Amino acid sequence: MVHAILYTSVAVILLTWFGNVMCRGIFDLTGLKDAVAGEPAPIHVAGRVIGTLERLILATGVLAQSWEVLAAVIALKTVARFRKLDSREFAEYFLVGSLFSVFWSMLIAAAWQAYDHEVGIDLRGKVAAMIGTDDEPGLSIKVTEVAIDCRHYAASAADSVSAIQPPPRTRSPA
Repeated sequence: MVHAILYTSVAVILLTWFGNVMCRGIFDLTGLKDAVAGEPAPIHVAGRVIGTLERLILATGVLAQSWEVLAAVIALKTVARFRKLDSREFAEYFLVGSLFSVFWSMLIAAAWQAYDHEVGIDLRGKVAAMIGTDDEPGLSIKVTEVAIDCRHYAASAADSVSAIQPPPRTRSPA
């Protein structure tokens, strides 16, 4: 159990503190650090807290295989900063930071999950069994539902197209 606490703590530190360090480094490399240089200090601190929470939420969504979390986080950030996105420099800053957070969260969550499964105590598997979620059957049901939906929509689209098309022309005898 101590081992699980240790590797989980390393993942949390990589997501939070080191994630902020890496994000600032990317802003330095791209020259986007100046995009918010004129903002007061509390704004910078709030941005770091938002980035930290964003990465924790995204990693939780990845581990839970709930991809809707990704869309929700990006949507919330976009709504909160909508007016500022008119500025090209800020929009680039926003996109680089958001995409980094998504990538970093997925990378760390996948690494944690792989380590946990192969070397650790399979904590994710134990929690999934404890709360009654089972990856494989749920996945096959979702894939089957998507396949059925795709066939249904494809058939509907084909019917719609054939209803719109004019009947084929026939040549009249001359």
